[in-house]
Amino acid sequence: MNPANRRILLVDDMPSIHDDFRKIFAPQSARPELNEAEDAMFGEAASKPCGNFELDCAYQGQEGAAKVEASLQAGLPYAMAFVDMRMPPGWNGVETIERLWQIDPRLQVVICTAHADQPWEEILERLDVRDRLLIVKKPFDMIEVSQLARSLTAKWALARQAESQVQGLEQAVRELKATESALRQSNEELEVFAHSLSHDLRSPLGIVRSFSGLLASELEGDISDKARHYLARIQASAALGERLIEGLLVLDRVSRAPLSIEPLDLSAMARRVLDELRRADPQRDVAIAVQEGLSAQGDRRLVQIAMRELLDNAWKFTSRREEALIEVGSQAGDNGEPVYFVRDNGCGFDMAYADKLFRPFQRLHPVHEYPGTGVGLITASRALDRYGGRCWADTRPGEGATFHFTLPSAPSPQLARRNRDSAPEADS
Repeated sequence: MNPANRRILLVDDMPSIHDDFRKIFAPQSARPELNEAEDAMFGEAASKPCGNFELDCAYQGQEGAAKVEASLQAGLPYAMAFVDMRMPPGWNGVETIERLWQIDPRLQVVICTAHADQPWEEILERLDVRDRLLIVKKPFDMIEVSQLARSLTAKWALARQAESQVQGLEQAVRELKATESALRQSNEELEVFAHSLSHDLRSPLGIVRSFSGLLASELEGDISDKARHYLARIQASAALGERLIEGLLVLDRVSRAPLSIEPLDLSAMARRVLDELRRADPQRDVAIAVQEGLSAQGDRRLVQIAMRELLDNAWKFTSRREEALIEVGSQAGDNGEPVYFVRDNGCGFDMAYADKLFRPFQRLHPVHEYPGTGVGLITASRALDRYGGRCWADTRPGEGATFHFTLPSAPSPQLARRNRDSAPEADS
């Protein structure tokens, strides 16, 4: 389809009107005075494009409809049609336009008439006019007709370009949805695989750790230092593998668990986690400051997982401080909603590597200095993301770290739908 379509159909029962239109749209104009008038009004180039139009004529509505249908079948549609209102003994202008639009709804139409047999309001209502019908009263001005032809054929071309762009966008959206669906399915399959693999690996690793411990006890006194070292390494690696698998299973549960929103006392939650850390590591002397009255709305299990991972991170990275300090509090964000934080005076890190923090198995410190699995912070981030929150860090090497996080007052409708579509919680 030619986007610069300049094909015009005239439907009028008067031969003299056909002659007038041929004079306007003939390749060599028979009206030099018309060209001169147009040049004066629109500039020199205004009168030149008339010769580029292709005019077809019909004397009755039935003939016009047949020409429109034939043009579509040939792949050469008309851009516009001039239609007379009275054309006895056949269809009148309204009937003709209705038939033309049944065949080609894209056709731009101009009614040419001296008067109508019924009120124009009724005519326009019957034709359900939107943006494809204009009215020109006879006797019409030839310059006006030529300008209508230029404008409406250009409009037809622009409308086709817009349709093509919309179709391209719709196709792009369809492809994007298909890609999204395939990606979602792939992610679900990977999650199921990771969950199954983690379950399958946990049991043999537990057996390795247990039997290596039994072997060390059985050989106590009859074992060399080197063999004892080997067994200790086996036990430590098996224990690390178990912790890593447990971390992956927690991450899997975070990604798949349904949400249950309720009021949360974050101050009490933080104190409980810190008390557990103290009991597990009683030789540590850590100063703790938890702001009173920290509250939010959220899923208790997910927020508790995030809080535990952030506080465990702070506890671990202050282990080399003689006077360790961990703070939990909140401050007003840019939009007025609270931004919570977990702050420590530990080793900190270079913000140039901050993008690695919330990726699985990424470490910014050697494992022999600060042991861990590398899935704690990604678990915290994903738990907050499930509720529409976010987590980010602010730190400098040797000056501690502050992890900020948000918890929206309520999840968005889109997030609620996404979480409703989540798979059921996996067994641990």
